[in-house]
Amino acid sequence: MSWPTFWKKKQWQSTLLLPLSKLVCWEAARRLKRFEAEPPLKQTNATVIVVGNIVVGGTGKTPFIIWLANQLQKQNLAVGIISRGYGAKNKHWPYWVTNQSLATECGDEPLMLAKQTGCPVAVSPKRVEALALLNQKAKCDVIISDDGLQHYALQRDIEIVLIDAQRQFGNACCIPSGPLREPLSRIEKVDFTVWNGLSVNQPIPQLAFNQKKAVSMQLKAHAFRLVGNPAVALSVADFLEKYPSQSVKAIAGIGNPQRFFNTLQEIGLQVDGTEFKDHYAYQKSDFQRLLSQSSVAIDQKPLIMTEKDAVKCTDFAKTEMHWWYLEVLPECDVAIVDSIVNTIVESVSQ
Repeated sequence: MSWPTFWKKKQWQSTLLLPLSKLVCWEAARRLKRFEAEPPLKQTNATVIVVGNIVVGGTGKTPFIIWLANQLQKQNLAVGIISRGYGAKNKHWPYWVTNQSLATECGDEPLMLAKQTGCPVAVSPKRVEALALLNQKAKCDVIISDDGLQHYALQRDIEIVLIDAQRQFGNACCIPSGPLREPLSRIEKVDFTVWNGLSVNQPIPQLAFNQKKAVSMQLKAHAFRLVGNPAVALSVADFLEKYPSQSVKAIAGIGNPQRFFNTLQEIGLQVDGTEFKDHYAYQKSDFQRLLSQSSVAIDQKPLIMTEKDAVKCTDFAKTEMHWWYLEVLPECDVAIVDSIVNTIVESVSQ
């Protein structure tokens, strides 16, 4: 989601909402303290890794989870994934995700995770239910929870927090005065922080609170794929050659749409961007209305979206030859994988 201005820096609205913000911080700290005093009993023999954030909005969790799952599989570890399934309209939980699942049944991110990793994926608003289904249907060495840092009913062995290097923590206030889900001091408790969006040689930012292990991640544009037929792909160079005007209509229904638009601009494209609500359930009429407002033909000004948006549009984009999504590949310090594998080995030997 796009942050209101007063979340980015303190303004009168921030001050007005501060009493509620302090209440949210207090409740978050109380829940964490109770969790630490009485953690849930072990719910699986697998190592549970929670990948989350402490702010509202996108930080790059989904591409990081895809990267991490693939890296762990290269270490011959059987990996499973659980998720809340935000945006799904399913009436029966937990839900087992397959490549034939619809985003309306399981949510856009779980479907993307299943397709990109090949891992078994289970979904439920109660992550403990998803974990139980995964235990029942798959033998996993590692289970990654997509989000759920504040879901204290879930047992966990490792906590990883993603941080958007550009937005960071905004005005550093809890909601509704600012973007924090819980106090910034929560950083001290997690095992890893991953800074998404730092330049290659940019040092990890220092915080007032200790970061146990911090690494950086960059999302690199890899290729453009047809929304209705992802097997058809163009390299970035070939895409720029196909559309020499380098002008595109871009849409994004993700946590931080501007980050996606910035990525397209860095490629060299002129972006006419439209933001949608995170996890927005697209209909073809949305695009018909949007594209009808353009004075430039779509073969001269194609439609670009994120992969997370594309999984919800595949069925009604089969005949669209100028609807593309940008495939991005994360680049992250593999030291985090070595540390996680060592933690798993140590827990097995105990």
